[in-house]
Amino acid sequence: MKIDIVERDPVRVACLRYTGPFGEPLGRFWRSKVTPWLAEHDLMDCPRYGVSIDDPTHTPPEACRYDACVTLPPGLTLPEVAQATIAGGRYAVTGFTGNATRVGVAWTAFFTAATVHGIRRDGSRPLVEHYPRGAAYDPRTGVFACQLCIPQLCTTVSS
Repeated sequence: MKIDIVERDPVRVACLRYTGPFGEPLGRFWRSKVTPWLAEHDLMDCPRYGVSIDDPTHTPPEACRYDACVTLPPGLTLPEVAQATIAGGRYAVTGFTGNATRVGVAWTAFFTAATVHGIRRDGSRPLVEHYPRGAAYDPRTGVFACQLCIPQLCTTVSS
């Protein structure tokens, strides 16, 4: 697995909150709520983010919170939704291509590989899925592409 270490700038975003199990139910939330909302506000071409508020390995599935976010263009405010800033800083990043049922497996593999490489998670910042402008999505199959981002506390060099 290829892991890059990148410095990310803070990003001002508008967020739609989802609470429930991750995986395909979260994929349905993106398709039924987030995508139409993005289209309604002419934000389809803006970078998007998925922010995992809760760790599904420690939180019951029905209580897991996740924010589907979109970068807000300068000067735009949307009073009907929450706004936040995704923290900048150093992140370990790997690419993902697959559907909502596979992304959990990819996160687990990424954590394992990151640990092997001496990458330690900064628990004060949430995990982030970054969907850059133009990120691939096939509505027929549900396959999408994104970057999985683990906020990095520090890196040690392994020999």
